Amino acid sequence: MSNNNFRVAIIVSHPIQHFCPQYISFTKMKGVEVKLFFASMLGYKKYVDKNFGQEISWNNLRLEEFDHKFLNGEQVLPSGKELDAPSVTDELDSYNPDAIITYGHFQKVQRRAHQWAKANNVPIVYITDSENRQRRKWYKLLAKFFLLRQYYNKVNYFFTVGDANEAYFKLYGVPEKKFIRMHYPIDVDVYANAYQNKVALRSKIREQYGIPENDFAIAVVGKLVTWKNQEHLIDLLIDLESKGHKAHAFILGSGKTLDSLKQKAEQLKVNKVHFTGFVDPLDLPAYYAAIDAYVHPASIEPHSLAISEAIYMGCPVILSNTCGSYGDTDDVQINKNGFVYDFGNIGQLSDKVVKLIDDQQLRKQFGDHSRKISLKFQQRAHGESMRDLINKVNKTKRNSVSV
Repeated sequence: MSNNNFRVAIIVSHPIQHFCPQYISFTKMKGVEVKLFFASMLGYKKYVDKNFGQEISWNNLRLEEFDHKFLNGEQVLPSGKELDAPSVTDELDSYNPDAIITYGHFQKVQRRAHQWAKANNVPIVYITDSENRQRRKWYKLLAKFFLLRQYYNKVNYFFTVGDANEAYFKLYGVPEKKFIRMHYPIDVDVYANAYQNKVALRSKIREQYGIPENDFAIAVVGKLVTWKNQEHLIDLLIDLESKGHKAHAFILGSGKTLDSLKQKAEQLKVNKVHFTGFVDPLDLPAYYAAIDAYVHPASIEPHSLAISEAIYMGCPVILSNTCGSYGDTDDVQINKNGFVYDFGNIGQLSDKVVKLIDDQQLRKQFGDHSRKISLKFQQRAHGESMRDLINKVNKTKRNSVSV
C-alpha cells in the first residue's frame, strides 16, 4: 500500500462476528489502510459461552479479507478486564498508525493502546454502546462520574452508535464536536442478499414451522438469560390469546432459562412459541423475513444488534424503555418504525402489538421506514464514519501546522 494511506490500528479483544464485515468495508476504501490487533482467538476458535450454554465459534468472520494480528498467538483468552497483550506497544511502534480505534477502556490491552497513543500524539477513537437507561445505584454512578470525565477528556473522537449512547457521553462532559455517528454495523453482504430473497425466505420459515401466511408472527433474538426477559413474549401471547388475537413468537437462542420458558409456554392453548435453539448468524435473516414485527423485552440491552439487523430486513420494532436502541435518529424512531413500552408492562406491550395486528398499512409504513433508515445507517457504519474521522484528523493536523 501507498505511504500516503491513512493508517488505522483497531485494538479489540477478539474477532466479533458483526464487526468483521465493517473491517472488510474499511479495507476496501481508497486511501485507507486498516490493521486489526486481536488479544484473543475467542470466537475464531471454539469456546464455551456460559450464557449460550454451549460451545460457540463463528463461521462468518472472513479474517482473510483484512489485515490482522493475534497478539497472544493461538491462545483463547476470556475477554474480561484482565485481558492483556504487552506486545501491542511494539506492534503499534512498527505499524505507526495515524489513528487508533479502541473498544472500551476496562481491559488492560485497551489501556496499553491508550497510553501508547497519548505518548505518541496519535488520536484515539473510542467505541462503546454504554447508555444510562438502566437503573444503577447512585454511588456507582458517582464513582464513575469523576473517573470517566477524566478518562474521556483524553479521548479525541467517539464513534457513537445511537442517541442514548451520545447522551451517555454528554453526561461525562464529552462535547458533541467529538462525536462521529457510526451506528452498529451488520453483515451487509449477507443481509442485502437476504432482503432480495425476502419473500422466498418468509415462505420457507413459515412452512417449516407451520405458520399460515396471514398469522401474525414476532421474534426475539438473544441468549436465554434472565435479563433478556424472553418470558415476557410468552406473557404477551397469553394476553393476546385472552383477547382473541392469534399470534406466533420465535424465541431464537439457547441458554439457562430454556426449560422454564418451555414450561411457561405450556399455558398457551392457541398461540404458539417456536423455540429454535442457537441459530447460525448466516441463517438469522430468514427469521426476520418471516415475522411481522420484532419485539425486544430486555431489562438490560445497551444497543441491540438484533434490532439493527431486523430494521435492515424491514421489520417494525417494539422494545422496552430500558433498551438503548430508540431515539429520534436511532434504530427505533417512535411512531415512525416502532413503539416503546414501559419495561415489564405486558398490557402496554400487548396494546402496541394489537395496533400492528389490526393495521396492515401501519405495519407496511413502519417496515418501509425501518428499511429506509437502516440503509443510511449501514452506509455510515461501513464507510462514511471512517471518512469523517479521516477528515477531522487531517483538519486538526492542518490547523496545528498553520498555528
